[in-house]
Amino acid sequence: MAAPARRVVSDTARRLAAFINEEIAKVVGPHSTFEQRQAAACAVMSDTLWFRTDGELRDGLTTADEIEVEDRRYYRLEQASSATYHSPWGSHYVEEALYREAGVHNGPTIKPIELHIGIIEHMTPDMARIVGELSADKSSRGVERTLRTTGLVPPSRAFIAKHTTEMGIEIADQAGDLEQAARSIEIVPTEVASVSTGLDRMSVRMTEPADVDVARTSTRTEPYERTPPPPKEHHYRKAWVGSTSIYDADGTELHTWRYAVEADADPTALANRVANDVAWILKSHPNVPVHCVQDAAPELDRLPEALARILPKNANVVELVDLEHLMGYLEGVVDACEEAGDPHDWKGWYRSQLLRDDGAVDTIWRKLRALAARLPGRGTEARKAVAAALSYIRARKSKMRYATHYAANLPIGSGATESTCWQMQQRVKLPGQSWDKPGLRGVLAMRALVLSDRWLAAWTPYAATHRKEVRVAA
Repeated sequence: MAAPARRVVSDTARRLAAFINEEIAKVVGPHSTFEQRQAAACAVMSDTLWFRTDGELRDGLTTADEIEVEDRRYYRLEQASSATYHSPWGSHYVEEALYREAGVHNGPTIKPIELHIGIIEHMTPDMARIVGELSADKSSRGVERTLRTTGLVPPSRAFIAKHTTEMGIEIADQAGDLEQAARSIEIVPTEVASVSTGLDRMSVRMTEPADVDVARTSTRTEPYERTPPPPKEHHYRKAWVGSTSIYDADGTELHTWRYAVEADADPTALANRVANDVAWILKSHPNVPVHCVQDAAPELDRLPEALARILPKNANVVELVDLEHLMGYLEGVVDACEEAGDPHDWKGWYRSQLLRDDGAVDTIWRKLRALAARLPGRGTEARKAVAAALSYIRARKSKMRYATHYAANLPIGSGATESTCWQMQQRVKLPGQSWDKPGLRGVLAMRALVLSDRWLAAWTPYAATHRKEVRVAA
């Protein structure tokens, strides 16, 4: 194995390293361990970076009587004002006067430093980016622990939870635009041979206001001054997820983009975002087949409708029912109607027929009808299983012809969408978790960008919305 290329170190870095070595020698002494020296070096660098950041924040303070922001004039108010901002190296207490737009009585106030630096939820932009990405994967407790473990200085867990939620809501509001910004710098691999896409739903535990008519009333008799919070109830709601995957000629996944929104979000808007990614892929690969593979739930029709509306009219779009969903019904028939353990491997027979012959679903349909005709009794488990399979297949035969696609290494399953459900649930179904709608909405938006490898590409335009040029008024 070839040795890795030697890292190029600047003269400035060499001088800094020599200075740090001198400093840590004073702190830990000559008999220290490697780990102790490393910890001392990190402490010196952390203090240095905090000092540098604090200085830049103070250099950005505004003292002018009047300023201009986006062609609007603001005047300085007399009362003192202060704020604490969090950087990766610690907190910074900064005093700066508030400014109000000229001619607007009791209008909103601004702090110029926040616009100049691009402060996001009382965090410097670099800290907000780190906290946002970690929050896509971890609870506030996990984010705090990770920051501390990696040598950064975290704010409190309560701060992380509250301000990450607010940041997530903003990102969710801009999700479509951020995805468009990411597409503008992403490159679709040249070896793309097919695309699959799909929507699905997943259950999430939500905290919602209780029905006051059935809420439990307090039995307290002594005076109670604090107003109790309104009663809450927990309910499971079906959030929406989506995926778009690209594959090479061998059927190997090259990349998957993922999406998720809360239960009462507009599914058409989500489907449009998915379709926009597919349309972007087709711009560089106009002839590749697009397989919309989902289960047969009617609410998922929003995606094929969006594809028909947004993709070019000559796009090669194929709608399929996910093979595994069909197999679930057929396996239910085997479990209810055949000997225990399936000694004749009817489950394998169904699968092999579907993968070998495009007309297999017609043969299976006739077999199930014949089976239904000779089953004894009424309302038995066997009859219910066969009736469910027939009902599932009846109106969907045209979307259950898999063999030709399978032979060509084209997608016939919704595994990428099922995987998206699972990966989203890893974040929103931690032990004891329950969500309000804004919190869930924000974390799903951030997690989707992170899982799609779009966080950094989306962060740049998002952070830019928080920066404004501040000029001293002429």
